[in-house]
Amino acid sequence: MIFAMAARASLEIDIGVGGRFHADQMFDGLQGAGHSVSLFTSYPPSRFPNVPSANIYSFLWPEIVFRGLSKLGFENQGDLAKMVSFGQRMAKAIEERKKTADFFFGWSSFSLETLRLRAAKNTVVLRDSAHIQFQNRILQEEYQRLNVPYPDRSLCEGRELEEYSLADTIFVLSDFAKRTFVSAGIPEDKIHKLPLAVDLSRFKPIAKQVSQGPLKILYFGNLSIQKGVHHLLEATQALSPSEAELTLIGAMDRQLLPICRKYSHAKILPAMPQAELAKVIPHFDLFVFPTLHDGFGQTLLQAMACGLVPIVSNHCGAADHVKSGENGWVFPAGDVTVLKNLLREVISQPDKLPALARKAVQSAGGRPWSAYQSDLNTWIETRISGSVQKLRDAASAH
Repeated sequence: MIFAMAARASLEIDIGVGGRFHADQMFDGLQGAGHSVSLFTSYPPSRFPNVPSANIYSFLWPEIVFRGLSKLGFENQGDLAKMVSFGQRMAKAIEERKKTADFFFGWSSFSLETLRLRAAKNTVVLRDSAHIQFQNRILQEEYQRLNVPYPDRSLCEGRELEEYSLADTIFVLSDFAKRTFVSAGIPEDKIHKLPLAVDLSRFKPIAKQVSQGPLKILYFGNLSIQKGVHHLLEATQALSPSEAELTLIGAMDRQLLPICRKYSHAKILPAMPQAELAKVIPHFDLFVFPTLHDGFGQTLLQAMACGLVPIVSNHCGAADHVKSGENGWVFPAGDVTVLKNLLREVISQPDKLPALARKAVQSAGGRPWSAYQSDLNTWIETRISGSVQKLRDAASAH
């Protein structure tokens, strides 16, 4: 089969994703390279305007169940139901199609049944976060510190661990995420780092003068304990209105809501469409991303591309793009004292921000989505050529 794959220009490739994530960019890159790609998703085809409807297998029921249970306060149960239901429906559709794709790329938690079906032949699990056990440990510790009940994630963890075992390759987004897999005993040669990117046609800076007023601090993304938003609120609480203004943009997790009510100094706005967000971001000075755990943190690159100077925790893969003192700062995740000191440093030296902002824009500009897509296709080509060489070596040995 590998010889046939190498001989033709187009491969048959399946993508499985419970939602969207960056599956649209993956589809565009693979299709642009001449491959025939099918996309399995829990979203309606309208959420993928650039993907032909004939290439989409849409399973809406798992998403409906998840959202319904989440509204009733059973988000963890809904999450698990979505994973299992979507995984079963995707595997059944692939089996009934009676055509085995050359490659399968599936998001973790949603791909177990298909991995079992394919018996680990040319299969890739995409993990957008760190190793599931690292994630659960970090979050469980923080929830306990805050006296917030942590949901039982054992069934989800079990699915992911089996997926890691069955897949040929695990795609992660950063060196940080890769280290968590290696520490958990996953062979390093099974892990491939493929960082995310940023839409530079949408996220870009505007011309602005050095701010003479308070420092405009922004966080956008999910407002959750995992993202460390409570640490940002604590770190900025003592700053006077003349020193800094904090704005949070995003959907509020129910676990964070009672914590947020303890603080009154932040302006909180609901989640915005990407197009609207891209117009708002450039008017701020600083982007703080205090996440306790993120495989990458795409919002960081978006903010940098818009000319915001980043302060980011070291538990974020996108921190690979930040060099402390040159285009932003990196601080230890969860260390509110260090974050406070960094904010004080920035407030005391506002004249340094423009140079840092320019370098931030340059750093983000080095990772457009075309670079991600090129890296993805290069990995496929290398994988195929390597497999062909192994078969040739085996044949010559006989």
